[in-house]
Amino acid sequence: MSDTESSSEGILQKITPNFLRRSFALKFGLVLLVMGLSVGIIGFAATEEVRTQTQDNVEGQFQNTAVQQSDIVEQWVTQNKLSTKLISNQDQWGDDEADLELALQNELSRLSADAKNVHLLETTPSGSSVVASTSLRADSSALSGNLQWTSETELSDTSRVLVSDAYRDSQDSESTIGFASPVPASQNRILVVEYRLDELADSISPAEDESARFTQVVDSHRTVVVDQAYASNSDREGMTLSTYPVQQTVDDANALRGTQESASVKTTMAPNADLGLNEEYTVGYAPVSGTDWVVLTHAPSSTVFGFVEDVQLYGLIATAGLVVFIGGIGAALGWSTSSSIDTLTRKTEEMREGNLDVELDTSRIDNIGRLYDGFADMRDALREQIDEAERARKEAEVSRAEAMEMSNYLQEKATEFSVAMEKTAGGDMTTRMEQDGENEAMDTIASEFNAMIEELEKTTGQLKSFSEEVAESGDVVLQSAESVRDASEQVAESIQKISDDAYEQKDQLQTISEDLDELVETLEALEAEQQAVDLGDSLTQFRTVATQLQEAADTSEQMMSESETVAGAAEEQAAELNEVSSRAEQLKRYARPLGDILDRFETEAEHEFVFSGGPSQTTRTQEESEE
Repeated sequence: MSDTESSSEGILQKITPNFLRRSFALKFGLVLLVMGLSVGIIGFAATEEVRTQTQDNVEGQFQNTAVQQSDIVEQWVTQNKLSTKLISNQDQWGDDEADLELALQNELSRLSADAKNVHLLETTPSGSSVVASTSLRADSSALSGNLQWTSETELSDTSRVLVSDAYRDSQDSESTIGFASPVPASQNRILVVEYRLDELADSISPAEDESARFTQVVDSHRTVVVDQAYASNSDREGMTLSTYPVQQTVDDANALRGTQESASVKTTMAPNADLGLNEEYTVGYAPVSGTDWVVLTHAPSSTVFGFVEDVQLYGLIATAGLVVFIGGIGAALGWSTSSSIDTLTRKTEEMREGNLDVELDTSRIDNIGRLYDGFADMRDALREQIDEAERARKEAEVSRAEAMEMSNYLQEKATEFSVAMEKTAGGDMTTRMEQDGENEAMDTIASEFNAMIEELEKTTGQLKSFSEEVAESGDVVLQSAESVRDASEQVAESIQKISDDAYEQKDQLQTISEDLDELVETLEALEAEQQAVDLGDSLTQFRTVATQLQEAADTSEQMMSESETVAGAAEEQAAELNEVSSRAEQLKRYARPLGDILDRFETEAEHEFVFSGGPSQTTRTQEESEE
């Protein structure tokens, strides 16, 4: 767990009352309350969001209905304008000899069913008269009946079609509208086509499931041009050619011209008896392009937004039901869990007080059931641990008794070994530790100690023998050194005397050799002077003797050199013997105290140290051989 989680948990524990922390039921109830409130808030917000979206969709559909109906009206007007224009462009309307009335009848039969009359009028300074007509008498005045509006037609603009205001036909009382177009084949003639408005009302009638909705087409003078409810035989009284009662709605619809919005909706309008709406209603409006008309679609607000209200109501009911469901399920689960936890708490209290025979059975298989199983396992394990602890206690008591016995034994053996070691430290090498076979470690210690003492005893004996041998060897070495030194001095004196005698002999031999050389030279000179005298053999003998004398002199000189070498070696040997004597004296001086110390140790037998060589050994060997 991180430090942040620990600090958060600590803060939560501090701010939570103890009575709430101690009770799982209260905490669970609080959680249910929070969940219920959360679900309620979320459900209410979601319901409100759905209601808003549904209302927006309904408003959009209402706007689309107004736009669609506006398009239908626009197409109807455009189509009638085009039909009137096409008929007026025929050249036959300028020919007085043609059967114009028959031609008008033929054109009327080709038009749509809502076309009721076709007239050909001629305009003169004195007024307009009927040239031919499908319903009026020829040569009658056009200004006395329903065609007075045709006087506003501009004959010079053959591309323009004049549309009249709606009017009631004096012959059949039908709501009618006329379209007038100048005839290009004549400079003063006008073609007029009249259409029934009831057919237009039928084309914008609502579907059967929208019977409460009605549409009206109103011009800029607030005159109701088309009343859909009247055309569809609604219970509401028709308002065709009546004045629309709400000026603001018409103005708002006309205000949309030239803007990016093609339609709009007013969701709540006050009840209006003139419209036959005795409750709040909704109106969608859209202008009709190419005319001064606007399409107004009406319906009671309860009908338009009834589904929205149903969605909101059902959403709130569903939210409340979900809250109740969560509360009920949570309460049932909480009660079951809380009761199980309380039961488990009571039984764990009994276990804590020492009752390990408490029953921990449950039919639950969830976490609470596993918790029961865990406590049951813990109870069984605790019971086994107590039994094991009791057995361990008994075993510990036995082990303690054995340990005490072993401790006493070890203490006795330690005391015994201590006494043996003290005797050994005092110099008694005959002391030994006893092995009783009770303890392997102590027997091993005794065995190792005895072996060590035996080795030490042997070593001590050998050292005693060695010290005595060293002392004896020192005496022998001193005596031998003195004898050798005396002999060396005698040898040196003898060699010196021999050297002196050899020197004198060398001089004598040298002198005799030189005398013989002179004698030989004298004899050679005499032989040379006295040729009669033959001294060859004598001279040869003299020369041989002289040569031998010279070799003897050289030999004497070599003997002198060797004598000096021997004398030097004798002196060196004498010096070495002096050093040996000094070291032997020191060894003898050290060996005596060592022997005194070793004599303090008591041993069963003296172990002789075998000295491999030396003067004492040689002397002893000689003495033994002499004996």
